[in-house]
Amino acid sequence: MKLESKPAANMLLYVVIIVIGFLLMYLARDFSHAGTNVLCGFLLGGMLSGIGIMAMVAGESRTVELDERRDRIVLDVRRRFGGGRQIIIPFSDIKGFGIGVQGKDSAGSRFYDVVVRLNNGKEIYLFGGCVFEGRMSREWVEGIRGKFESTLGRCQRS
Repeated sequence: MKLESKPAANMLLYVVIIVIGFLLMYLARDFSHAGTNVLCGFLLGGMLSGIGIMAMVAGESRTVELDERRDRIVLDVRRRFGGGRQIIIPFSDIKGFGIGVQGKDSAGSRFYDVVVRLNNGKEIYLFGGCVFEGRMSREWVEGIRGKFESTLGRCQRS
């Protein structure tokens, strides 16, 4: 099983933030006579543009692969600039799996993540901050976790 993030969705978000920031800066460009509210709008626009540009440069994509033949999980993290890294998690190092939650349900922005709990006490969040199809559905993430657990159980019994 192989899951890949959708970097286009993140890129669209970054571009929207940058455009909103530049729009605020353009609309508040004459803050010399208008007062502090316009200056605040200009500074907010600059901050949004800066955050969007930094996120675009530092953004990443992830690929999560369940390699049943070699009894491991491979997490491939690629950055737009600066390369990437590959994290290999052997099944023998895995204590169990869990579900991580980000965001508030009341705000409608709750994201779920599969958490790998290692024997040494560390936890690895497989999806990180990347966009994966179905990540806002707890049932979908529970299904993915179930696949990981059943594969781990089969491999440990063999």
